[in-house]
Amino acid sequence: MRNLRIRLLLPAMAAVALWPMAAAQNPAHAAGPAPDISGVYWATTYSAQIQPVGGGMPPYKPDALAQYKKNIAGLKLEDDMSRSFCLPDGVPRALEDPYPFEIVQVPQRGEVYQLFEINHMIRRVDMQNPLPPDKELEVLPFYAGHSAGHWEGDTLVIQTAGYNGMTFLDNSGAPHSDQLRTTERIRKLPDGKTLEDVVTIHDPEVFTKDWQARFVYQARPDLRIMDWNCGEKHRDLSQVKGVHPQ
Repeated sequence: MRNLRIRLLLPAMAAVALWPMAAAQNPAHAAGPAPDISGVYWATTYSAQIQPVGGGMPPYKPDALAQYKKNIAGLKLEDDMSRSFCLPDGVPRALEDPYPFEIVQVPQRGEVYQLFEINHMIRRVDMQNPLPPDKELEVLPFYAGHSAGHWEGDTLVIQTAGYNGMTFLDNSGAPHSDQLRTTERIRKLPDGKTLEDVVTIHDPEVFTKDWQARFVYQARPDLRIMDWNCGEKHRDLSQVKGVHPQ
């Protein structure tokens, strides 16, 4: 009887011994549930020019700064493809827009989505795989790039590359190249109602060094994302400080 009991226990003991190995090979299974940051968010303040953390101007190289000044002075609607043809704003421009967006977490598929009201830009974040090599990203660049994410405690870290270089960094015409890479750190602040997104900008063709911008949003469970029809009037933005009447 004792020998039989030992033989019956061996498969169970083997399973227990192998469980840590299986968990290590599948971190998503081993880790606890991801923090819940899903919902609709809306900024309470707006600036057409992206604001670096610490103030001042983004650290442009001389040629890029000259181009930026030309854009500020003479940017017209027909030069801004995002407004004349309602093409996606890209990142970080979409992060500063004064319209709401929604975060949708799909843990069973290893995905997070950002659904932006303006121009109906849909951004997919792959939570299971790292970014592809640069050679693959160059084959099919996106307006919003290709994004891969992971959790560091309560912070969602999103790395994005493979931008097509056809967007601006903000609504004032701040330029970037197709070498742009961004790293975002997104988290809820202690009040549980405020979402913070700190984005690091890396573009060695345009900037002398990496720099950061910070965006803050309020949770708005009372809102839903509206339809966006190019050229038509949309929701009232008067509650967003910094938006000028049109």
